[in-house]
Amino acid sequence: MPPLHPRVSLNSICSMHQSFDEDLALWADLGIEHVGLITPKVEAVGWDVGRQAILDHGLRVSSVSCYKDGITGSPEFTAGVGSDVLYMVSGTGGSLLWEEAAERFCEDMAPHVAHAKELGVRLALEPTNPLRTDVSFVHTVRDAVDLARMAGMSVVVDFYSSWYERDLAATVRKNIDLVALVQIGDYKLGTFNIPNRCAIGDGDIPVERLMGMVLDAGYEGAFDLEILGPVIEEEGYRAPIARSLERATEMLDRFDAGAVRPRG
Repeated sequence: MPPLHPRVSLNSICSMHQSFDEDLALWADLGIEHVGLITPKVEAVGWDVGRQAILDHGLRVSSVSCYKDGITGSPEFTAGVGSDVLYMVSGTGGSLLWEEAAERFCEDMAPHVAHAKELGVRLALEPTNPLRTDVSFVHTVRDAVDLARMAGMSVVVDFYSSWYERDLAATVRKNIDLVALVQIGDYKLGTFNIPNRCAIGDGDIPVERLMGMVLDAGYEGAFDLEILGPVIEEEGYRAPIARSLERATEMLDRFDAGAVRPRG
């Protein structure tokens, strides 16, 4: 695989059912040096073992993700592997009204936000597809921004769950100070099960245009690949990952060269 753009990273959720060790082998095989980590895989091998493996392999870590109820130890691990972004979904709101769920979330997160800041880690909130009310009550970047400002957190912009939002460019531009991470991937219109994403360029999300939108807003962080689901499992991890990373690199190279600068 050709050299990747330094701002492109690969999230380990893209190889959902592989172990941490299998991920390390795949990354080495593909020549990937910039990765995003999910804590369940790390916890399976142990925090210290996982941290040392990342350092021994010379990997750059764009971000770490965890669940709200599994945050203990995650800020320390994030700082320990040299990353400054730890993100999560909000957790379900259950039968609470949005405002009630938001108040509870802020109360629960306050000590973790303070602790993360002490470690130099930005704790970020990721909105989800509205079908995932079992794991989140935040389903738009706009609502994530509001809740993040209430909680003293940052936000993640995931193209998969935000590309269809009204006036997304304005929301991102006005709140670029909160954007800690941008996630990229693709999705085919007419897909009705989740999660079921596809390789970049194989679906209908205007990925390059959205990249231009966040770049124009002043985003300076990583573009973290997150693809998963039946289509990826059927093809096998290596091919759709490689195809996506190469296409994302080509897009960023065009921006760097000034060949294209689509505006949101």
